[in-house]
Amino acid sequence: MESWLRHATGAAALLLCTSACNTLDTPPRDSVGADGAFATLLRGNASQLSVGTASVLPGQESSEQTTRSHTCQLETIAVVVRWVEPSLSAGQAVNLCTAAAHAARQPLHGADLNDTPVRYQVTIVSDGGGIWQQPARPARPELVVAFWFPAGDDADALRERVISTTAHEFHHIATAMAGQRRWGAHREPEAYLAGACALLAIEGELRREQLPGRHDPRADSLLPAAARRSGNAGNAIGRSLQAFFSGDHMQRDDEDGRALLRYCQQSIGFPGIAR
Repeated sequence: MESWLRHATGAAALLLCTSACNTLDTPPRDSVGADGAFATLLRGNASQLSVGTASVLPGQESSEQTTRSHTCQLETIAVVVRWVEPSLSAGQAVNLCTAAAHAARQPLHGADLNDTPVRYQVTIVSDGGGIWQQPARPARPELVVAFWFPAGDDADALRERVISTTAHEFHHIATAMAGQRRWGAHREPEAYLAGACALLAIEGELRREQLPGRHDPRADSLLPAAARRSGNAGNAIGRSLQAFFSGDHMQRDDEDGRALLRYCQQSIGFPGIAR
């Protein structure tokens, strides 16, 4: 099973293989938005699960080699952030690493996989685009995951993008490792919910504009079924979460935020507070 988390605009055409294929059929770079598109390929049953990933970033082909790295550890989760200066400062990399670790931790805890050893690589690409794939590999005894993200000019926006994407994709991985059904109408909405819940819990704030829902249903006739379902699921969960807002944003500790975090805990088992 593969699920695309898309940060796309307009009638972006995503090409997806079936669950029986051996590789991810990735979309062209000019079909995704500036934030990129991300996918996780899951193969096998829970005891023999293998995990692969793909990151598709728009723009000219990247040729840079990362020169800086920062590693952080949260319980059994080790994260390394790789980048080229000046796309990140050392302090921004520290914050990004910590946030990514918390975002990976929440879905694992939600699936009662607290003790799972994880190596998570986050690479920041600052000189262009490209398609990066992590070949599928066994999720046990150690889960290895890698994603590539475009740098951009706003370190806060980058951190938020890493948090929501990480939580979304790790939710798919964690539920598969726990033996839960991978297919079904609820699975993709839950992953989008995981991204929103992680943003609120980790950043302490969630804005309406951060909710999923940028998929244009007028493009559905151009999209494969899996991409169409994912885009519409994002729209649906974004609409449903609007009901938690009394204004344009909520705080983790205000009435709206506490209500949403309770919903996150009840729906997908997320801990109420990430820090």
